[in-house]
Amino acid sequence: MYLSNLINENTHLYKSIEKRPKIEGISLDSREVKKGMIFVALEGNKLNGIKFCDEAIAAGSSTILCNEKHLNKISDKKVNILITKNVILSMSQIIKKLFPRQPNNVVAITGTNGKTSIAFYLKNIWEKNKINGATIGTLGVNYKNKVINTKLTTPDSLTLHKHIHFLKKQNINYLAIEASSHGISQNRINLVFINRGVFSSFSRDHLDYHGTIEEYFKSKSTLFSQILSKNGVAIINNSCEYGKKIENLCKKRKIKVITFGGKKSDWVLDNIIFLKSYSNVFISVLGKQYKFKSKLTTYYQIENLICSMAIANSYKISISNCIKLVENIKEPPGRLEKIIYKKKNSFIYIDYAHTPIALKKTLNELRKTIKQNGKLLVLFGCGGDRDQGKRKLMGKYAAKYADKVYITDDNPRYENPEKIRKQIIRFCKGAKEISDRKKAINFAIRKLKKFDLLLVAGKGHEKYQEIQGKYHFFDDKKIVIDAIKKQESILC
Repeated sequence: MYLSNLINENTHLYKSIEKRPKIEGISLDSREVKKGMIFVALEGNKLNGIKFCDEAIAAGSSTILCNEKHLNKISDKKVNILITKNVILSMSQIIKKLFPRQPNNVVAITGTNGKTSIAFYLKNIWEKNKINGATIGTLGVNYKNKVINTKLTTPDSLTLHKHIHFLKKQNINYLAIEASSHGISQNRINLVFINRGVFSSFSRDHLDYHGTIEEYFKSKSTLFSQILSKNGVAIINNSCEYGKKIENLCKKRKIKVITFGGKKSDWVLDNIIFLKSYSNVFISVLGKQYKFKSKLTTYYQIENLICSMAIANSYKISISNCIKLVENIKEPPGRLEKIIYKKKNSFIYIDYAHTPIALKKTLNELRKTIKQNGKLLVLFGCGGDRDQGKRKLMGKYAAKYADKVYITDDNPRYENPEKIRKQIIRFCKGAKEISDRKKAINFAIRKLKKFDLLLVAGKGHEKYQEIQGKYHFFDDKKIVIDAIKKQESILC
């Protein structure tokens, strides 16, 4: 494709050294640039791409896209130069032309908690209904029993559009994308045609980035105020004031709204009877009552399942069909994954809960499942270089809702892990501090007694621990299983 075909209303050609430059691709990483490609000089929190233009040009880049404020740093380079006031938006518009294909039906799911679970359940319903569906999010790109790993909940615009284009070529026509607040505020999904928008929940998170809860909510609401198609459908958890605000926003845009979560919703969760290995679930949809069995055993996961059913139903999959399809759906990886410690008749749960409300909800739900004189224990830490205000709240909730607390490291990133632990323990008196996460898990499992329940929270499905910019292999589930095997061999 020629450069002239890629220029848009937000992008201006400052300089051209060729008559009709042909573009062979686009990259954000100077190390991945090849001949004829556009190099995007994106300014991030720690690095500014403008510093890597020489490397990109040496690798064969024919064109640089940069913010006009950085033009003076490259204006003398022998290269085509595109300038813009919004690099991410301009890049997205170029990418959309280079990778134009996408599935016909795209669901964007936003909210503090529940995004991954809803997408996972929805994909299961699609597949059981013989629909080629896929998901892009925290668990990577999932399609046709294959997984492409990604590091971000919502990938950067370039990666996202490449994946979407690829999925369409794989005959995928139904796609669920987890839309993080970062992804929305950074215009990563603006040029994806989205015909279903989902609001799952809302509570404190990412204030290190957004600054205030109001700005955080504003980012989430942008999906419904600007991105969701006017001919689309909004599926909203209206059990909280923020959900009701989204509902009113959509009605003003005359977007069709389907609600769940609240007692006056379209989809109402009337009752759950929790049994040993499954739950009996009673719901009402527009006043009509239904009952079904589920292998899920917590209220909020069943609420997420109902949301996925409402989305599927909005795509003309009947309610009765949805009910038949969901009975055997299990939880996603790292979302309340249960591991049985048979020798002690106790249980360990692996969960991604890394926000105050998620931790509180999970502990409250697990408390209901404890047998006889069993105790509820929790092991967690908090991520470095993230909202520090969460540490106080998570410490308070752990102290209030668990019988025993172990504080360890999560992903310290570039922050001092000891400082993070101290900030949690300050509000969690009596907690035991063990810095090494593997040692902490092993210690907690050694101390388990009959009928005890241990929640290992914060990392869930993750297979790494991020320390000082490096990713070290780390898998909570594997460590738990290995610890149990070791203890069972000792007890034999």
